[in-house]
Amino acid sequence: MGLFDRFLGWGEGRRAKEARARELAGDLASAATLYVEAEMPDDAARVLLLRADAEGSVEQRIAFCDVAARTAKNEEIQKRALGRKAQLTLDVIRARGGASLKSELARVARDLEGAGQLERAAEVYAELGDAESEIRVLTEMGAIEKLEERLKVSHAESRKVREVTDVRRRVADLDRTAERRAALEVARAALVERDDDVVADAARAIRARLATGPLVDLEIGGKLFHVALGEEATIGRGEATILVGARAVSRTHLRIRREGSEIFVEDLDTRNGTMLAGARIQGAIPVGQGIRLELGGEVPCGIDRPTASPERDLVPNGVIVTVAGTRFLAPLGPLVVGALHVDRVVHGDSGFVVLRTPSGAPRPILGEFELAAEVELCMGDEIRASRGGPVVLRVAAGSREGSGGGV
Repeated sequence: MGLFDRFLGWGEGRRAKEARARELAGDLASAATLYVEAEMPDDAARVLLLRADAEGSVEQRIAFCDVAARTAKNEEIQKRALGRKAQLTLDVIRARGGASLKSELARVARDLEGAGQLERAAEVYAELGDAESEIRVLTEMGAIEKLEERLKVSHAESRKVREVTDVRRRVADLDRTAERRAALEVARAALVERDDDVVADAARAIRARLATGPLVDLEIGGKLFHVALGEEATIGRGEATILVGARAVSRTHLRIRREGSEIFVEDLDTRNGTMLAGARIQGAIPVGQGIRLELGGEVPCGIDRPTASPERDLVPNGVIVTVAGTRFLAPLGPLVVGALHVDRVVHGDSGFVVLRTPSGAPRPILGEFELAAEVELCMGDEIRASRGGPVVLRVAAGSREGSGGGV
């Protein structure tokens, strides 16, 4: 051994003795430093863990454990330091409460696993929802019963995820193909089973866009029409298909209905009555080719059979109602748009404006999808007679709702 080596060894020995003396004297900070200088990292780590025990601050204890884990060369000391650091960090997270960052818990789980505290690591992985890591740790532990139980739970969770994903996809697909009633039913049934914000939001979005009628604004051939759907139409201030904001008009004032090829209007026993040429009408009277009335003696109302296209083609069995300055098409049955029929149906408490395609007629297109024989329309829908063809029917945004009648 050379002179320098002997001098270096003497210096390290001296620092080691001084480190032990400082440790016995309770000067742990100096002892740890001297152990490092004496190239005794495991003793330095041991002293750092003693310092961690003496600290009142949890954060300082975590810091000393972290330094000890990085300082030690002995694997057992490293694991002990890492495990204590992980457990202290987990205690802090638990005490803090609230939603912890997943990254914090994931780091703790990895530290616990690295420290050999596999059972605790598995618990934290389970809390994180990291089934793959949890199962890996349980396998390493040889915890057969827990592993079997976890695999059962994992399979159940996977099945649940698949079911939720399938419901979301079905609701979206049914909406895209205009089968809105089916989409809402799928969503309703799924939400009875479990809460799902995505499905609930999708159902709300469909309802918000749904054309419920009986009034609907339709753009046909580039022209906007106000359509009062139903087998009959009523006019009134409240509970009616076509609403009129005049106090002289009763809530449900006048009914328009068809019997065979004839169309009749009928005052519904209103207080102010309905006038024809200054005389109050009684019972049902025929419209003929057209009639001029006054509702409540002051609101003009014209009811006419259509004589020119496109109205005559759209409502071949209906009438044109002009009241309060607004013109409505009342088909008194389905609205006819080429080969397509637009009508209103009621299921339970919900009304739907439906598009029907008669048997043998080409199916219409919405977006890229060919539609079923009967679908439910939403505001913004653009219907084409053929793929890539012009829009033949568009449901205008802000399509209006009546209060009833015509159902």
